[in-house]
Amino acid sequence: MTADSSRTGLLAVFTAGGISAFGTQMTMLALPWLVLETTGSAWRAGLVFAVQVLPIALLGFIGGEVMQRYGAHRTMLVGDALRAPTIAAVPILHSMGLLSLSALLVIVAIIGVLGVPYYAAQRVLAAELIGADPRALTKANGVMEGSVNIAALAGPATAGALIPFLGAAQVLWIDAVTFAVSCGLLLLVPRAARSARGKAGGPPGIMAGVRKLRADPFLGQSVISTVVYGFLLRVLALALPILAYARFDGDARAAGLLVGGYGAGALIGSLVTFAVASRVTPERLMGVSVVLLALPLWLLVLPAPIYVLVFGAALSAAAVPLSNAPFFGILTARVSPEYRPKVLQSVITISNIAGPLGFLTAGFLMEHAGIQATLFVVAALATLATVNLLHAMRLLRVPTESPREVLSDA
Repeated sequence: MTADSSRTGLLAVFTAGGISAFGTQMTMLALPWLVLETTGSAWRAGLVFAVQVLPIALLGFIGGEVMQRYGAHRTMLVGDALRAPTIAAVPILHSMGLLSLSALLVIVAIIGVLGVPYYAAQRVLAAELIGADPRALTKANGVMEGSVNIAALAGPATAGALIPFLGAAQVLWIDAVTFAVSCGLLLLVPRAARSARGKAGGPPGIMAGVRKLRADPFLGQSVISTVVYGFLLRVLALALPILAYARFDGDARAAGLLVGGYGAGALIGSLVTFAVASRVTPERLMGVSVVLLALPLWLLVLPAPIYVLVFGAALSAAAVPLSNAPFFGILTARVSPEYRPKVLQSVITISNIAGPLGFLTAGFLMEHAGIQATLFVVAALATLATVNLLHAMRLLRVPTESPREVLSDA
């Protein structure tokens, strides 16, 4: 694979991820808005989100097997090709008066199943194209998250502007189109990367990635915070639009501003990551960023005006790519190539394993305790997760191999 073809492949991977994420971020606002408009129930909106992420919790570890068998490129290509018509079914059924809650749950569950190995496959494919230097991977992850976070800025704002004119259901057509476009872009990836599979067949067993994580002192402890952050991100995904809905009289533009502000912060964080990745060690970058992730969330607890809420959400969001990029850079460098598909899939699965509980808990808390109590729980748990991760970083110098790992993989 030549340097030019690698650059073309990386550009295709980054752009495809960003375009499909644009539609997905629009859906993150349009879908709960559709449920709120038709049922008025925050709990049902949470249920829809929970069902979408439930396959990641139930089937996530199988995603590593899928990547190992079919390759990261084919996994992404098929995921985009099938999700396009699936999400299009929502506006079609809605226009026919056939979109019941049960039908919507089935559709979002299918989307969830198709997305199980997608994001891990994106990172594995990028690693195949760029190599395994920690700083280079940190920079590449910053670019990859940046392309996605551009969508996180534009998607909700666009949805918030379009919902009053088109309706929430019709906005979902855009998500379907973005999946189709992403599928076409992935055909530009060089053939050498398209056929890449696990080295030497890869390690056997769907839990091989988990065994590798447990054998690594740093990764073994850090996954605790990964679970908590995964829970909190799902709570915020539902809490931010409902916060706007509850405090600002159902104004979709306020919701778009708040959720879009979160996306803007994530984009800024990605740009900062790209700018500093070559000059700051991944360990130092991650240590500072996890503190910035937790502290601004306390601003959301306050009964403050919209600009204060947007600032708190944006500052916390900026720390997400600032911490994710070095974390995945360290992870990829610490794990041998044959283990990467299953280890990366395991990390993403573990980070999402509390997702269904997060959506259900958020809906329940907001209906019975209110939005302020929900956001207080978010801020408190984020602070505890940050303290744990800072402690785990003290173990980064501990060797990655251990007798337990050798015995468990024998």
